[in-house]
Amino acid sequence: MTENHTVLRMNFWSGLGVATFAVLLLTWVVPHYGGRGFAVGMHPRTLATLGAWIMLVCALALVLLSAIALIRQRLPFFRLPKPGYLWHQTWPFLFVLAFIVLVDRFPLTWVAPFLIGSLLLVLGERRWYVVLLTAMIPAIGLYGLTAHLMRIGVV
Repeated sequence: MTENHTVLRMNFWSGLGVATFAVLLLTWVVPHYGGRGFAVGMHPRTLATLGAWIMLVCALALVLLSAIALIRQRLPFFRLPKPGYLWHQTWPFLFVLAFIVLVDRFPLTWVAPFLIGSLLLVLGERRWYVVLLTAMIPAIGLYGLTAHLMRIGVV
């Protein structure tokens, strides 16, 4: 049974990332911030520490197994992906970042129709009247509710 080379490489690096996060949990997060209430009859730090150790052991096993498979197949541990793949992985974050910046600069009732409409377009909706109505009706309702609550003095 042959595995995909990219999957082996991803397993190695994601296992390394999870192991690093588990070490961070064990050395800093749990000792400083663990311990609010009881869980399953144990001290709270015990349960959190147990979970972090399980994460660490599983991640190290994944790293070890994928490293052995990469070495056996004489594959490099690091290989840059194609630019199209990088764009495919980063555009959703840039999309969300753009709307975070817009919501920070303008009121939500102005940005919401563009956010909802663009999400519909990304999901494949091409009927303009569906995009327009689905984007505008919640924003109009939000605006009406806000204006009404401001008029009666709640907001």
